[in-house]
Amino acid sequence: MAINMKINYEKLPYQHKAVKAVVDTLSGHDDLTNKIVLKPDLLDDSVQITLLNNGQKYHGTNYLKPFPQFNIEMETGTGKTMVYLQTIMALHKRFHENKFVIVVPSRAIKAGVEDNLNNLRDYLSDIYNTDKYHHFVYDSKQISELHNFVGSNFEIMLTTVQSFNKSTNVINQEYSEGFFGGKPLDQIRNARPIVIIDEPQSVDSAKAGKKAIASLNPKVALRYSATHRERQYPLLYEFGPAQAYKVHMVKHIETLGTEINTNGNVGFVQLKDKPTLVGDSLQAKVIAYKQVSDDYEKKTITLHQNDSLFEKTKNPQYQSWGRVVEINRADDFVEFENGRQAILGEHEGESQIWIQSQMKALIKDHLNRELAMQDQGIKVLSLIFLDEVKNYRIYTEDGPKKGQYADLFERIYERVLHSNPKYKKLYNYSVPVEEIHDGYFAQDKATRKKPAMYRDTKGDTKKDETAYEAIMQDKEGLLTQYIPGKPETDTKAAKLRFIFTHSALKEGWDNPNVFQILSITTPKNDLTRRQKIGRGLRIPVNQQGKRVYNDKQNVVTIYANETFSQFAEGLQNEYLHSGLFENKIDANFFTNLIVKKQRFSNALDNSTEYDTDNSQLQSVDASEGDQNHSDNRPISKEESQTFVSILKKNNIIQDNGKPLIKGLRKLNNGSKKQNIINQALKEGLDKQPVNAMIDNVLIKFDVPKPTNRRQRMNVNLTDTGNPYLNDLWNKIAYKVHYHVRFNENRLIEEIVNGDNAITDIRFKKMTAIQTRARMEMLENKIDSEIVMQDTEHLIWPELPIIDITKQIADRVGLTRQAVIKIILQAEEKDDDFLNKIKMNPSLFVQRAVKNIQAHEQKLLNRSLVYVQSGESWSKHLLKPFSANKDTLWEVPKRGLQKTLFDRIATQSEEENKFAKSLVNEEKIKYFLKLPNWFKIPTPFGNYIPDWAILAETNGAERLYFVIDTKSNVEMSKLRDEERNRIFAGRQAYKAKGFEDVQFDAPVQVIGDLDI
Repeated sequence: MAINMKINYEKLPYQHKAVKAVVDTLSGHDDLTNKIVLKPDLLDDSVQITLLNNGQKYHGTNYLKPFPQFNIEMETGTGKTMVYLQTIMALHKRFHENKFVIVVPSRAIKAGVEDNLNNLRDYLSDIYNTDKYHHFVYDSKQISELHNFVGSNFEIMLTTVQSFNKSTNVINQEYSEGFFGGKPLDQIRNARPIVIIDEPQSVDSAKAGKKAIASLNPKVALRYSATHRERQYPLLYEFGPAQAYKVHMVKHIETLGTEINTNGNVGFVQLKDKPTLVGDSLQAKVIAYKQVSDDYEKKTITLHQNDSLFEKTKNPQYQSWGRVVEINRADDFVEFENGRQAILGEHEGESQIWIQSQMKALIKDHLNRELAMQDQGIKVLSLIFLDEVKNYRIYTEDGPKKGQYADLFERIYERVLHSNPKYKKLYNYSVPVEEIHDGYFAQDKATRKKPAMYRDTKGDTKKDETAYEAIMQDKEGLLTQYIPGKPETDTKAAKLRFIFTHSALKEGWDNPNVFQILSITTPKNDLTRRQKIGRGLRIPVNQQGKRVYNDKQNVVTIYANETFSQFAEGLQNEYLHSGLFENKIDANFFTNLIVKKQRFSNALDNSTEYDTDNSQLQSVDASEGDQNHSDNRPISKEESQTFVSILKKNNIIQDNGKPLIKGLRKLNNGSKKQNIINQALKEGLDKQPVNAMIDNVLIKFDVPKPTNRRQRMNVNLTDTGNPYLNDLWNKIAYKVHYHVRFNENRLIEEIVNGDNAITDIRFKKMTAIQTRARMEMLENKIDSEIVMQDTEHLIWPELPIIDITKQIADRVGLTRQAVIKIILQAEEKDDDFLNKIKMNPSLFVQRAVKNIQAHEQKLLNRSLVYVQSGESWSKHLLKPFSANKDTLWEVPKRGLQKTLFDRIATQSEEENKFAKSLVNEEKIKYFLKLPNWFKIPTPFGNYIPDWAILAETNGAERLYFVIDTKSNVEMSKLRDEERNRIFAGRQAYKAKGFEDVQFDAPVQVIGDLDI
């Protein structure tokens, strides 16, 4: 059954349009002709019609020399190879073209195309109802195969550009025999093939590549890429990232980034940007832990030669590093006296923590997706790019051994697999861990003297072919599910689910069922963000080889070595750099845009209604008779400059060309749009190009809807019957009153036993916060939205040892013996106290100093006792209300099931951030911003806590919190009245009846809660 699975191919409308655009252009838009139009003026007329139909620009006739060349843009993962193979079939059937050469830039892409040529031969012959092609991969050792280009057979030759771009190539050598005294290349030249250039930006961007393509003597060259750099060639069809995303022909993209916070316990440093030359000296910006009040926070530090990171940060972790000895612009690093380096994008000091967190997230996502998809017949695959092969596989005299990442992967996999009984439902639950992963790397062949060895490469060497051959050998087998009890699925390929590679699989290979991609590489590695996502964009297939369209589950997750916002910005910059996105309207923005010629002169008439459809860019009016070059023309440079000037005068775009939101809205407003049209007509522009330019702006740039500008806004209820709400409210809603049992002796406080005791210090745990964000492809930018956050508390056994007693004693004026006595007595009071210190020693030193210094102050509320009054706050008091819109935070759609109101009244940006984290944190099941009538009486005035929270851990245990958020979590840093009221709140929730409720304050982030 499944082991004989074959990929099913389907006819996709956008692929048909891409083929049709080429055929229509080469036929002169004549449905009856069976010959390619090559006469320059007729072909140029046809090109202009195609560009008008597709809303593309015309750049003149240079594309015709020395032979016609055309661009076709296909987003990664949308079947570029399928499109040009279908185009070959269509050109063969329609125009009887028999000779085709496919030129690719690398062995990786060659291997992928060869696989498609082998698998698609029968399918393409059937759907085009024509004869089958014969294909061969050019090999200089099998030069005689070029004789196939003689005669009328239907032939496709596949070759890399490196095989014929040098005079020393075999194909360019003179032969006295076999080729009638000529060059083997003459066989191709004489056939005048149609040349398909796959990834032209890598094939012929340099002179040598262009010369090589011209040496083939092409009749026509068709250039297929997702990132065309040379825009002088007419773009006959465009199916870019925004179009593919919009029609759901690729997976959604999400990124998961991990932010590590060890609070300065680890000597972390990272080069933030490339070093810059300021005056005559270099400077570098690094991220490091800097002392901020009583905490250590990651901050940007500017370093020059001979600077001390310790002096700049006041962090003892960096004291042994010494001074800066080198700032290197060529290799992007900063080196210190002790040899440590800050490298661009690397997590120096925290890299192992980061790798473990990301790998655990990938494995967990992988298993959860398998649970969701295995009954649909979808096998889930993960792809992991490594920095060095030796980290996965080590070669010793006794043979290959597992590297550190292979060992790490197996440990984490076993731990995650057995962490939840739900994973027992997986078909491959019992498959040994060593059988579920493998590495695909470039390989040196074995000899008598040495075994086969794997190498770090860039993915473009002869040795890389060993990796492609290995993973291409059983493509269908890799998509086959292993099912216990079915022997036909008991194969290595079916059991394999996690694929490790270096650079060998960065291009040319992708698999529709790759859902997770982790990159353990440095930014200096040449793997771009587009290459990462490109390996997993295709729509997945099931065991029948059919695509499964399911928007909710068709998501590829990139586990990035940067934050989600950095990934989105970087991906957007890659699109901008490649010309796929435009974010400015410069003077020549509209130049060469094709429009229909104006048949009648415009008369300025303010009463004339403007037709707001996009017909100027979409189609040609067939009623006007036969289409020819007299019916259309490109917008001139002068027209573009005039209209851009008008856009600037009307504040639609800024002086630098960037559109303004308010300005773009004018183009969607009938009267304001008409005013702009009238201004353009007064400047001498024709109406049709003006309409076309307005339409072009509206297509290329998103126009946000106007926001509600009223001062007050209604806040509405979501679901008052939510069971989580009822559970939480029943726990916290009891009213209380207090009385004081005064004891004079309790006013005399000591450091260990008094109020605000040293054992009350908040031991902020080190955290790894994983943020999952969904990318949305728009016409000219990438939006990102957080969909989930997960906070993990870190326990890291390899923390450096520091002398906390000396550091505290030196700063508070006590002897070390006194500090030791305090700690030992605190341990008697809290037998877990020393373990807490070990959890975050650097932060303990900072806060212990503040705590000891604060013990001069006497606290007056030690004898406060609360009891429940027998009354409770009614849930019916929770009603809709209105508030100043500037004080309201809108709850995102995904958070409405977690709270009662659609907007939350907040008092600061910190509260906004905390509210967002409550929505995103998976463990938080429900929360309320407590209303201003929810009051706790205290001797110091009424006290209103901030939040009520219900959390679940391990999917079962419920925890109930009443908390107060502050910008600082150390009690000694709060004002007296804040400390007094928080202490009163803590005492109130110690009252009998509140046993299930934890009062926690002050709280800054979710990680401060014990969940």
